[in-house]
Amino acid sequence: MHLTTKTMLEAGKVYKWCTCGQSAKQPLCDGAHRGSGFVPLRFTAEKTETALMCRCKNTSNPPFCDMSHFKVLQGNMFKRAPKCDVPKDKPLVAARLPAYTPLTAGKTYMWCSCGASKNQPFCDNSHASSSMKPLSFTPEKTKPRWLCLCKQTKTPPYCDGTHLDVEIQIATEGKPLE
Repeated sequence: MHLTTKTMLEAGKVYKWCTCGQSAKQPLCDGAHRGSGFVPLRFTAEKTETALMCRCKNTSNPPFCDMSHFKVLQGNMFKRAPKCDVPKDKPLVAARLPAYTPLTAGKTYMWCSCGASKNQPFCDNSHASSSMKPLSFTPEKTKPRWLCLCKQTKTPPYCDGTHLDVEIQIATEGKPLE
């Protein structure tokens, strides 16, 4: 079962997020809750976007996924730590989720590959004392894209879903993978 779903939301449109878990239209409500005592969460999309919506119903940010379905794994809780020093040869996991980022065709961007930038997903020269260098890229189309923040993608700077690996989901943000 998928615990998250990418859902296209239209700005200003009202949606109902399923809270009972029985909807066949997950993560949105189809009325399956009737008579169960559950009430769907009504929300209005603030902007047109593809959002990562929660299906496990344990999110602290309903209706959006916060990856809380990974919080307990073999008895280990997530560890959230402050950013550490710039890595020498292994990137820091800047975040366990990608950043949905508007990009402009023909504009050159510098994607942070070390994970230490305070301006994720872009470089702020935090790597200066490291052998790691930012990745320069120029999109061909103007559109938002998911940019990798776990720094483990095989298609940099773009997210390839590697952040869904258990190893990354239990990693401490601001630290390199162990």
